[in-house]
Amino acid sequence: MAGKEQEQSQNMNIYQKLARIRKQVEVMKRDTKAYGYSYTKEESILAKITVFMEKYNLSLIPGIVPGTTSVSPYNYKKTKTTAKGDIYEENVNEVLVSADTTWTWVNNDNPDESIVVPWAMVGQQSDASQSFGSGLTYSSRYFLLKYFNISTSNDDPDTFRSKQREAEEEEEKVITGKIIESVDKLIKDFLSAHPDKAGSVKELVGKYVKNSDYFSIRESSVAAKLLEDIRKTFQLT
Repeated sequence: MAGKEQEQSQNMNIYQKLARIRKQVEVMKRDTKAYGYSYTKEESILAKITVFMEKYNLSLIPGIVPGTTSVSPYNYKKTKTTAKGDIYEENVNEVLVSADTTWTWVNNDNPDESIVVPWAMVGQQSDASQSFGSGLTYSSRYFLLKYFNISTSNDDPDTFRSKQREAEEEEEKVITGKIIESVDKLIKDFLSAHPDKAGSVKELVGKYVKNSDYFSIRESSVAAKLLEDIRKTFQLT
């Protein structure tokens, strides 16, 4: 880790570090198809996350809660069709393995700082070892996907980010609109009581927007500063 990055990492707590990782891995494309499903491979997820775990000096430790592991036979019938089109039922004998698990994040810069996340694993295959391995793989993949709120999309990641930006812009529009409503009411009430101050109000608003048209403001930060300035300048509550 470079000196500047190392110093930055050491100054962050575990929640800040995990938030940084979440921002970097918020969307991943489904890159594998099997059994009629599309999904993101565990190695694809790990490759992207582990590079930032190293950057921000974090460890992730898996664990199985003692006494919770269960291994049991799982028998069921599967309907199948012959080459001639005849339908028959096949007996399937598998092994179901399940356990309560934990995933523990550790801040390597301050090992006393950790987060323990309760989780679970379930695997179903033809023998116990395969079931166990399958359960661990699924548990690992879905823990990382859900913990970091990663969206797995068939679309290009840029498409998802475009949708995020649209949502952010819509939220910004709503927030700005609410502030402008307050600005409008404040100005109208003030001018109703002090009509001689119209010039002063126009001059103040003109510092923030062209032609003093506050309804054309599109940024909530600008609208909020205008509202604060009006209250301060004209001593309004």
